[in-house]
Amino acid sequence: MDPRRIASIAAVVGGVGWLVKVALIWANGGANTDGGLVGVMYLLGLLGLVLALGAAGYTLVETAPVWLRAVVVVATPLLVFMVWQMVDQAIKALYTTENWLQGELSVLLAGVLALVLGVWGFRRHRHTSGQRIAADPPVRPVRGRRAAR
Repeated sequence: MDPRRIASIAAVVGGVGWLVKVALIWANGGANTDGGLVGVMYLLGLLGLVLALGAAGYTLVETAPVWLRAVVVVATPLLVFMVWQMVDQAIKALYTTENWLQGELSVLLAGVLALVLGVWGFRRHRHTSGQRIAADPPVRPVRGRRAAR
């Protein structure tokens, strides 16, 4: 399966998981923020997003050596989550009301962002019946001065 498709599907699953988590917390008035089905949806969303970020990182270095692909697959989710921690702190600094939404606002934003990017990526890379659109044939590289001798 194409890593772009894996990334898109996993992003949609992760985004929906986190959106369902926030909806469940909203439905119970913010009383249960980490137990039962809410915790399961959080883990489902987290696993989906880690898989999506790893697959997206893999697409960046598809033709690289195996060791580099492995490093990028592991490093991409870690880098994104480190940056997202700073975004989370900025959101909490701007939204100062003390309620359950302050803790879940960044999860809500991440869920919406993952869902939108997953759907966009899935629609962008869809090919009918496995056939790619015909493109110009590849151009052979011009031989250098040393190779011409």
